[in-house]
Amino acid sequence: MTIRNKLLILLLGVSLIPLIAYFSLDVSFSRHVRNRIENTLRSELDKMARTRLVETIENYEKTLKISAQAVRYSLRHYADQVQRSLWSVNISTEQSASAHYLITLSSEDISREAQKYQFVNSADNEKRTMDFESQFIFPPQSVSNSPLWSQLSELTKICKDIYAINPESKLWIYTVLADGTATLYPSCGFWPYSSGYDLRQQPWYINTRTNKQLTPTLRIEPLTGRIVMTVAMPFYEQDASFAGVTAMDIDLSGVLDRMNIPDEWKKDSWKLLIRLPEEKELEVDEAKVICCTSFMESQEGPGKPSRLLDICEPNSTRTIIDNSTSGKAGFIRLPYKGVDSLWAYGSSERGAGFPILIVPYQRIIEQANNAQQMLFRDNVRAMQFVTFLIFIVILAAVVLSVLRARKLTVPIIHLADAAGKLAQGDFDVRVNITTNDELQQLGDIFNQTGPKLKAMEKMKGSLELARAIQQNLLPGTAPKLDGFELAGNCKYCDETGGDYYDFIELNQLGPGIVGIALGDVTGHGIGAALLMATARSVLRSNAQHYGADLTKLFEVINRHIESDTDYDKFITLFYGILDANQKSLVWVSGGHDPAMWYHKDNGKIEELPNTGLPVGIMENASFEQGGPVFFKAGDVVVIGTDGIWEAQNEGGVMFGKDRLRNIIIRESEKTANEICSQIIDDVTNFSSPTPQLDDITLVVIKSV
Repeated sequence: MTIRNKLLILLLGVSLIPLIAYFSLDVSFSRHVRNRIENTLRSELDKMARTRLVETIENYEKTLKISAQAVRYSLRHYADQVQRSLWSVNISTEQSASAHYLITLSSEDISREAQKYQFVNSADNEKRTMDFESQFIFPPQSVSNSPLWSQLSELTKICKDIYAINPESKLWIYTVLADGTATLYPSCGFWPYSSGYDLRQQPWYINTRTNKQLTPTLRIEPLTGRIVMTVAMPFYEQDASFAGVTAMDIDLSGVLDRMNIPDEWKKDSWKLLIRLPEEKELEVDEAKVICCTSFMESQEGPGKPSRLLDICEPNSTRTIIDNSTSGKAGFIRLPYKGVDSLWAYGSSERGAGFPILIVPYQRIIEQANNAQQMLFRDNVRAMQFVTFLIFIVILAAVVLSVLRARKLTVPIIHLADAAGKLAQGDFDVRVNITTNDELQQLGDIFNQTGPKLKAMEKMKGSLELARAIQQNLLPGTAPKLDGFELAGNCKYCDETGGDYYDFIELNQLGPGIVGIALGDVTGHGIGAALLMATARSVLRSNAQHYGADLTKLFEVINRHIESDTDYDKFITLFYGILDANQKSLVWVSGGHDPAMWYHKDNGKIEELPNTGLPVGIMENASFEQGGPVFFKAGDVVVIGTDGIWEAQNEGGVMFGKDRLRNIIIRESEKTANEICSQIIDDVTNFSSPTPQLDDITLVVIKSV
């Protein structure tokens, strides 16, 4: 039997059966239909809500990562300025360019933030008058003798610029010297602590002094009672002795306030921040709720810390923790405070913690309930009207089935033939269907499929070509120099990346002189690769022209990169000139981590510090030239990117610079190529089986 005859029989049967069924079923059938429609709508709303909740959590985590980067950079910048003031370096002229950059990050009015400074130890709990134009220095008698006093106005301007970046999440900015002198921003007009209160005894100060690096500490801020993450950075005297700590309180309730969901879901919804211990294997009762606020709750009443286990049963808690620590954002349906809810949780790839968003399930299916009531009202009217129409439909079905059968089957045959050609690789095959119905839509979709498949094939080839081109941009071999061995390697985590190294023979400066470059673009992938290629082109086109004038060379590179990129894209770049005749090295390091110089004669490692900001951050940034330094036989210099020391194992532990230093010392007798290969092998073995998350690039210089 042909499709045309089958279609005729089918349409006749479909037309007659509803008429018979209509008179044999009662109102319960209509109720059943309504329930099915409601359940379908509920299901679709549920799917949509789960997707939107996970997207909300993922977007929030991206915002947190950007904010964390801004906090780290701002605090490092401020600590550097405090350190300069201790060294009696006038920071007023140097600070203006950095301050201009900070101001461009946020133009918010911070005066309205004064309302959150209510001291819990005040009898009347009055709102303090906060001065965002000054810092309070303590003890008062140390003002005239404090090395901070002469630079306090300039340092205050920097504090204000830093505070203006997401001010809702800032609380206090501290500067605490080793002698006990302390400043507090913003100023409340008096020293809010007791006279015997010593900030140097606080865990965040002690942790930072011990770790000697930027250190976060979770605590309850004693003045306002708010739960904060205090991020602190040490600074040093010119003789490298410990001089003190700068710190910033990040108000976790303000951080949570930056999470946004649709207005129709806000009622009775909750936001939580979960803190995990650093241990690889953790128990469910070790997950802490460090901050919890409602969308409808004022920020003066953040939730108290508790265990996640107190609000979530053990099996579900374990599921949330396992998925989050494996890097998976997801959702789970559980009661919260006795209310059926959807829980969306973020990922915790580093094991530190993650956010949770809880929305009552009733808010999600509210539209389905409204639709059910509307369907009930309309159903009564529809039943009266359908009785009359159904007889007309039967007659029309018979006529239309005869007329439409051929128009239905012919396009299907054409689609089947074209699909066979497409399956054989003919991406240019097309169908011409003009039925003005779903078949035409299907034909249009089919006609779009071929070009898209063709474009995907082309894109796949383009990515392979991009990878090959980027690999060709890296040096094939290192140049030969009398008295030196040079080696370099780059291992990308994607098809393309943002790391870069290069050897440039500077013949115009004389024989035996080579330029050595190593850079790290923010992020990785195609965007980072394009920016890396731009930086390489600008550097190579100007290196011969400017020769030994590295300061001028970096100013030209910086202007090119800054004008062609967004504010959040920049490059940390090391470029040095190695003179084999003098056995010397001069360099400029734009925000790059210090190179490590191993001294053969005493077995110690010295750092070659960076001499300026990352390239591309500020148009008028200045760059100083470092060196020269002179090498002895057996000395080794290693220049690398953070993909080495920030590589992590399964437990979230970083490879670290100490392990890198030990490798350099241990392998110092080997060739430069062997040292380079050994470092990459050790990092890879340390991280396995964790996938590589960042590009790994390094250059090794050995004096022989």
